[in-house]
Amino acid sequence: MVDPNAFFRETSHPLNANLDLFRAVRQCRQALKRYMPAEGLAIIQLEPSLKSARPIIWDHDGGIHSDLIAKSVISIPVDTRTQWKKSPLPDARIINRPEDDPVGYYFQEISGQDFSNLVVFLEKDGVRIAIAALITADRDRYTQRDLDLFSMLKEPFAKALDHYLLGQEIIKLQRTLDNTAVDTRGGIALEEIIGHSFGLKNVANLIEMVAPLDSPVLISGETGVGKELISGAIHKMSTRRDGPFICVNCGAIPETLVDSELFGHEKGAFTGAITRRKGRFERAQHGTIFLDEIGELKPDIQVKLLRVLENMEIERVGGSEPIRMDVRIVVATHRNLENMVKEGAFREDLLFRINVFPIVIPPLRARKGDIPALVDHFIQKKSRSLSIHPIPSLGGDAIDMLMDYNWPGNVRELENAVERELIVNRRGPLSFSTFHAVSLEPPKKAEEGRPSELLSLDDLLSAHIMRALDQTNGRISGPNGAAKILGVNPSTLRNKMIKLKIPFSRAQQKIRGK
Repeated sequence: MVDPNAFFRETSHPLNANLDLFRAVRQCRQALKRYMPAEGLAIIQLEPSLKSARPIIWDHDGGIHSDLIAKSVISIPVDTRTQWKKSPLPDARIINRPEDDPVGYYFQEISGQDFSNLVVFLEKDGVRIAIAALITADRDRYTQRDLDLFSMLKEPFAKALDHYLLGQEIIKLQRTLDNTAVDTRGGIALEEIIGHSFGLKNVANLIEMVAPLDSPVLISGETGVGKELISGAIHKMSTRRDGPFICVNCGAIPETLVDSELFGHEKGAFTGAITRRKGRFERAQHGTIFLDEIGELKPDIQVKLLRVLENMEIERVGGSEPIRMDVRIVVATHRNLENMVKEGAFREDLLFRINVFPIVIPPLRARKGDIPALVDHFIQKKSRSLSIHPIPSLGGDAIDMLMDYNWPGNVRELENAVERELIVNRRGPLSFSTFHAVSLEPPKKAEEGRPSELLSLDDLLSAHIMRALDQTNGRISGPNGAAKILGVNPSTLRNKMIKLKIPFSRAQQKIRGK
């Protein structure tokens, strides 16, 4: 028989005695393990304006999936939020079978595994501001006795979180006053990339594989998806992290200067060359050179670049001695290089050399779950650069409106939209009412008198499945999944997607790999 008073004293003491919330939660979980399963303990802040939840603390043993609660803003789907409004959740509940819970099934798809939860809402002034969640692997692990005991910690958790948030607000004010500049010339850490645990999870896995090596990397994706950011993460995680990280936009260099810019020149090599000058490759020695928009290079420069890749040597313009290079090469393009090879605009042998390890970055419209986190990041970033304080809040419908847009300009377009809104509406709330969310241009109608091109049955079925997936934000199973809409078994739908080569969302790829 558990003594409730003894339980409360042991488990609440760390929360009351520690100013460091991270240490307090870790010690609290260790105390909880003496009474019930406690492989993980999370405190997750609710973000109504972002239609999301923000994990504050995630302490775990590693026995459950480490990405179940990641330090990032977690977008809550529209259908889940609608269900909450219809049936408000109780202050405390057991989730022993996540597939039957209005929120649990969503996190089950994210984690790709079964788990059990005890969840308690934390309040401030009568308003729910966060949840405390005790987590363990497998189903049916918790009892009503466990929930009754865990619920006793509602107030201690709420007070500890309140103190932590006040401290964070003070830190933000200090940063605003200091106007501290952050130098990211040497690349950015993988965990700092928005979406590394969600929409860019597969990209993050590829970065972790290739970063420690010196193999060339080809990054492809639409304009504005963040190719330079990914290249910086590769450099930051490589053995060359202490060396230079040199970025070159191949499409922005005048054709007559490309040779000199990339490989340097000797004094007197041409009119105006009054001194010897190192090119971008030499400046990247012992580091990484990032060649953005490599598809813009002319054939003669492609030949020279191929020689560099094959021999790791360059020659300055006007020079005669080869210079040995020790450089990691990462390239990027938004163009289809294979089509350019067929058209004779890009060398096939160069493509073979740079395409050792391809990484494709999905467009923003394919990972809309990352939009709340990106919006939050850009509001913080742009408010600092525009000297706006206090930081404006978001309007109630802003996130839903932004997520309904297709974002042809991807992350860069979203960043510009946030900056524009902050300029015209410095005091907030940020409604984005001046942002015209116009969808991508619809397909043109078939010309009159000419029959429209008929789709194959597979193409038609593929389009129908993708439309259903778009309506469910990529979710296949569950009461609001694509399989339910299409009237088929989830495993049948997954098999059909594999056959038709329809890409899985990050969560479904995990489930598929089980």
